[in-house]
Amino acid sequence: MINYSIIIPHKNIPNLLQRCLDSIPNREDVQIIVVDDNSDPNIVDFDKFPGLNRSNVEVIFTKEGKGAGYARNTGIKYVKGKWLLFSDADDYFSENVNRLFDDYENSVMDVIYIPYKTIDLITGEDLEDGLCVTNLEEDLYKKRSDTLRYRCYSPWAKMVKVSMIERYSIRFEEVVASNDVWFSVNVGYVAKEIDICNYIVYIRNVRYGSLQYSLNKEYLLSRIKVGYKVNDFLYDINKIEYYNYTLWFVLALIKIDLLLFFKQMIIYIYKTHINVQLRSIYRFFKEVVYRIIQ
Repeated sequence: MINYSIIIPHKNIPNLLQRCLDSIPNREDVQIIVVDDNSDPNIVDFDKFPGLNRSNVEVIFTKEGKGAGYARNTGIKYVKGKWLLFSDADDYFSENVNRLFDDYENSVMDVIYIPYKTIDLITGEDLEDGLCVTNLEEDLYKKRSDTLRYRCYSPWAKMVKVSMIERYSIRFEEVVASNDVWFSVNVGYVAKEIDICNYIVYIRNVRYGSLQYSLNKEYLLSRIKVGYKVNDFLYDINKIEYYNYTLWFVLALIKIDLLLFFKQMIIYIYKTHINVQLRSIYRFFKEVVYRIIQ
């Protein structure tokens, strides 16, 4: 019986994908789904593609090149487990993943939030940016579980009941950036029971050339558009305090296209409720002052 399905979108980093696969135990109750997003044949040897020689790995090759959101949605079609996890191809799981599988096989929870740590891919240095056990416990046990539900966007920072996402038809946005925000907010909203794992399970690697750190115009506009959609939803469910702060992405346009920045600033003012605007401006100037002092 398959208890756990892990979806890994991949594009052009076969060596890192192999490392990710090596970190996942070869168990009969674990299904691994790798979705290749039209990798370059000059970079990837498809005859020796990672996972092809492993019995619990299914490799799906797509030619559309529509990004991680499309790849994850494609992977969901093949899921057989009762729990769903995600990994990025350049990340990997800690040795505690076996413990996670043993601990939560029969859990009645809808979502298990997973602590992770972040390291620099080049230097191997531990970075401050991570979701640690202390943060999770504080949010959950001090009755701030909504912080997890509506601010924990990373799909790999949670383990989700497959029956729940199928019941509510929850899928990823098929956009060039921020494809996971809508998925994660909806998962948080419909989940009746949530819990946290109390040990590090996931190792996130920072690659500064990756999509997350890109100031590409198309990527920024995608993040802004997704932010507005999520914010409308949060406003409708009376969770305005968990707004997605699209202002930061609007401001980043200054470095790329000044005319586009002014256009997007007008749209931001029009689409954002006044109290959130004031809060965003306050946070922005607070950050500026902090940086000046430092």
